[in-house]
Amino acid sequence: MLKSKITTFLLIFLLVPVLVLVGAFFLEGKQYYITAILIAIMAFVPFFLNLKKKKLGARELVIMASVSAIAVASRVVFFQIPQVKPMCAILIISAVVFGKEIGFALGALSMLLSNLFFGQGAFTPFQMLGMAMAVYVSAFICENKRIRKSNILISITGGLICFIVYGIIVDFGSVVLMTKDFSIGSIISIYSSGIVYNLIHGITTFLILLIGYKPISEKLERVKIKYELFGEGEN
Repeated sequence: MLKSKITTFLLIFLLVPVLVLVGAFFLEGKQYYITAILIAIMAFVPFFLNLKKKKLGARELVIMASVSAIAVASRVVFFQIPQVKPMCAILIISAVVFGKEIGFALGALSMLLSNLFFGQGAFTPFQMLGMAMAVYVSAFICENKRIRKSNILISITGGLICFIVYGIIVDFGSVVLMTKDFSIGSIISIYSSGIVYNLIHGITTFLILLIGYKPISEKLERVKIKYELFGEGEN
């Protein structure tokens, strides 16, 4: 278990970010499909490492596919309104219920799939990493019993993490892909221009969690227990 946790930490906080940077700097963002697919594959490794004793079955695959499909659809439906996307909130709810490793994997996969509608590009790996990290960190913080019992605390946590983590990573992608001199002025300019969009994204996530966390999480919890998903119910 200790080895699994160490490997998970290294994959999430070191190897995947390094892969994103390698794709951006050394491949100059040109082979973004390869980078994105590798990220998606690596994102599922922590999930498999933390699957406990139960093997991955059809039920788990169905629920993961369903959550990802709903998350993708939630982003596509609001395509005309910049940054008003419920995707992050939906993925955070699923991660709190099913596990942060699952949230990390679904975050990366859902962003990759949703970009089939919005358009793939050199920014895709940064978006995948940003969404996966935002969901993972939110679920990790929500493991705290006090926070998990409070709908408002979960909503605030999800909104803030979405605003900070997703915003920092995606805007850093803009810095890498749009500037060559990496001057302080250009970096500040890019991050400043993204504040409003990131704030809207964070507020949207907060509101969706505030309204939908309790009813959605209760349904997912019932499904998880009833069908003993992801090792639930095992000794």
